[in-house]
Amino acid sequence: MRPCSVRLHTEHPLNTIKPWLTFGRAYRGVPSLAGILALVVLNALVGAREVQSGITEPVTIPFALLIPAVMACVIGFSSYGEVGHLDRTGTVRVPVARLLLLLTLLLPAAVGLLLLTPAAASPEALGQGEWAALRNLLGLTGVVMLSVCFLGQEGSWVPATVLTGAALFLGRHGAGAGAWSWISAPQGDSGAFLVAAALFLCGLALLVPYGERGLSRRLLRS
Repeated sequence: MRPCSVRLHTEHPLNTIKPWLTFGRAYRGVPSLAGILALVVLNALVGAREVQSGITEPVTIPFALLIPAVMACVIGFSSYGEVGHLDRTGTVRVPVARLLLLLTLLLPAAVGLLLLTPAAASPEALGQGEWAALRNLLGLTGVVMLSVCFLGQEGSWVPATVLTGAALFLGRHGAGAGAWSWISAPQGDSGAFLVAAALFLCGLALLVPYGERGLSRRLLRS
């Protein structure tokens, strides 16, 4: 009687969606999505406000330039759980689940930034505009995804935060700044958008198949 019951339990249809349920628990999708939506609302309310700063030169930084960086950190810190044991199973459902969960957080953030980013109060403010906000979201999410592959979710916010600070306070500003301080470049700077798109695609290409610390594990085994 016991072997029969064990065999029936193994073949139960619910077991076929266990990886999806495990991902849902590990990635904490609901609180992550709530955080993204709260940041979208915050951007709509205070995105036009500004802060004056700068090291090499005085700069005006709108809040709408900083909020995409926070969104990227939320995606990295809150959405990637420790599911390395599922990666080792080799099933294609694991990368698909990871991609769907990433898009679940990224799409509302992108749409919210495009539709609700207010215009900066000062014409000289850095990186103002909804397309600049989207560019920074994509690029910094790419940086976060690359960080997750090597550092894990706990340290994924550090490179994006350091890069944002360096771009705002130390980098060149204005047209042609895309190669270095693409975060603070004008939204019409095509070079800045290409840098952000390249970072996003690289992060996506590495995180989806390998997962959290996936590249670190491979390097340690080699």
